[in-house]
Amino acid sequence: MQYRPLTRSLVRNFGNLLVSAIGLLLLALAWWLAPQLIPLLLACGVLVYLGVLLPRWIGRSERLRRAEAARQAGVAKWGFHCRDHAGPWLNYIDYPLLRHEPWLAGRFFYSEWLVIHDGLLIVNPGPSRVDLEHGEVRYDFSCTSTYAWDGCTPKVPFYWVAILGIPDWWEKLHRVQRLQQGQVQESQVFWPLAHPASLVHDALYQYLNVAPLAKHEADLLFWRMLREAGMAWPLAFAYYLSVRLFGAPDIRGPARANSTLRCISALPHSTQATPENLVEMSRSA
Repeated sequence: MQYRPLTRSLVRNFGNLLVSAIGLLLLALAWWLAPQLIPLLLACGVLVYLGVLLPRWIGRSERLRRAEAARQAGVAKWGFHCRDHAGPWLNYIDYPLLRHEPWLAGRFFYSEWLVIHDGLLIVNPGPSRVDLEHGEVRYDFSCTSTYAWDGCTPKVPFYWVAILGIPDWWEKLHRVQRLQQGQVQESQVFWPLAHPASLVHDALYQYLNVAPLAKHEADLLFWRMLREAGMAWPLAFAYYLSVRLFGAPDIRGPARANSTLRCISALPHSTQATPENLVEMSRSA
């Protein structure tokens, strides 16, 4: 399979974009309110850029080697690879998470971290075995694996002492569907406000290059899940607009075709209703 070489620019990335945007805002405020602070801000800007650059630069070659090895392993196993994402990985789940989305009816896709099966969405499905010759995939839902993600992107390491980036906000109760010992269960999780939306969005974005859904569909689901979690409309729209304009710039156009693989494992079934927010339920009780 032919694919573009793996590249991770030290200069053109979301981390530098975030730092540059904040720096320009501070310079504009200083020019308006206190012009004498501009030389100091410029000097501090050099230190800030170093704080963002050094964690990316040191160890860069080993990270690229590992990422390329993971790509090649994905192609050998599945016949395709997922999109590259450099992290940092801050959060994880160690069970399959399920969600029913009627608009995904008639769409089928199987991979290491994401399953789409006729309206059923599974993140972190578990260990899998693929037979490319016969076009078959089998999942072992009785065993668990671990899926890690960074929350709302970007997250930027700063001198190895802090991580700056888009906030996921306060913790609250959410209701999610998960697989426990092969059975679908509804569970309460105490996660930051944006975690359920960012988790599903992250998994969808990993496979936008091969999955049967368009970028704007993944972004709209992100928006809906933020609102379901209770995020205020203006803030949720700002998050949605950010991913719509700046997320996955290498992916455009319509959805890809359905997977050529056929799943021969019995798939779990989620409930038809979209999980509701526990706080909203308690208010209406």
